[in-house]
Amino acid sequence: MNTKTFLIPFIAVLAVLMVGFTSAGLTSGNPSVTFNDVVLGSGVTMAGATGETVPIRVSFVANKDAEDVKVKVWMDGFRDEVFDSTSRFSIISGSTYSKLLSIRLPTDLKQLSKVFTLKVSVVNADDETQTTYSVKVQREDYITDVLSVDYNSKVSAGETFPVTIVIKNVGMQDLDDGYVIVSIPSLGIATRSYFGDLAAIENCSNDCDKEDSVQRIVSLKVPESVQAGLYELVVRVYNKDSTRTVSKTISIEDSASTSLIAVTKSQDIKIGETKKFDLIVVNSGKGIRVYNIQAVLGAGLSVSVPSIITVSSDSSATIPVSATVLDNADLGAHPFSVEVNGQKVSLTANVVAGSASKSVSTSVLALTVILVIIFVVLLIVLIVLMTRKDKQPDQVETSYY
Repeated sequence: MNTKTFLIPFIAVLAVLMVGFTSAGLTSGNPSVTFNDVVLGSGVTMAGATGETVPIRVSFVANKDAEDVKVKVWMDGFRDEVFDSTSRFSIISGSTYSKLLSIRLPTDLKQLSKVFTLKVSVVNADDETQTTYSVKVQREDYITDVLSVDYNSKVSAGETFPVTIVIKNVGMQDLDDGYVIVSIPSLGIATRSYFGDLAAIENCSNDCDKEDSVQRIVSLKVPESVQAGLYELVVRVYNKDSTRTVSKTISIEDSASTSLIAVTKSQDIKIGETKKFDLIVVNSGKGIRVYNIQAVLGAGLSVSVPSIITVSSDSSATIPVSATVLDNADLGAHPFSVEVNGQKVSLTANVVAGSASKSVSTSVLALTVILVIIFVVLLIVLIVLMTRKDKQPDQVETSYY
């Protein structure tokens, strides 16, 4: 009886040990982990740079046979997920396995550097071996991030559209003299804007020029003759130390309807005379449009038009067109035209007999004669009045005798 009593606790301890053995982890000891080809270990803090894609190799000896095993690596504390995982695989006890993974360190680090915890897990549905390591993440010296690019994804040919870009300095050093270029390379169009200096750490409490981000609006004009389709919109931010390029897609539709209306298409004009042939341009598109204007002259005429005009969406504007007949012009029809963004309107100046300069001279002469006559009449009246005034004292004096 005493012997049985003695064996009971021994058997209980043996059972616990057997359970512990069967529930041992998937790996024999902690896995070996290399971060950027540097072996991590206790007390080792490896530095990685923001925006960098870091290779991580995890090697381990299987502690038992298992199926559907995965190796996972991740880091918490970032806005974006920092995580990678292998596909499922089987392991055999005593065999060595090595898996290569990678993580991209985000660029949204507010501090210049910070220590994070890298977690490494060998896991399946029944068991898991997890180890942790300290990893310091620091900013690169010079790196710019494009936080957002906002624009209308659908525009019309001939339309001028704005692109709003938010730029941030995510490096360890200040960025000086930065520029942003917005372009559609396949169309050969681009616009550049200067955004100045960006600090590494914003410090507006002391100096409000110390900002680490900026917003810029850049306008781009789509040519009138562009074919409808999808195009690549490229935003390039750069200075002497760094370059950041972001590509987007934009849909260009056929040109929005533009109507040109001639107020008067034909007029009689004398030599030396100037008359107006105004045009009305109607923009029925959704965006602001800029119209380039050019006059195609005819012989014997001088035509004046503005070189450029801007019309808001769903609006109209008047293009003033002035035609002057030169002194050497022949009588008869003198056609000319005005082009607005390649759209042509034909007009005609009919040169008739007479001269605007002669008419003006005749009018001036007639006015001069009238003024002379008025002057003479006024002079005569003035003389008569003065004469009558001189005779009045004699008449009064005579009446007393």
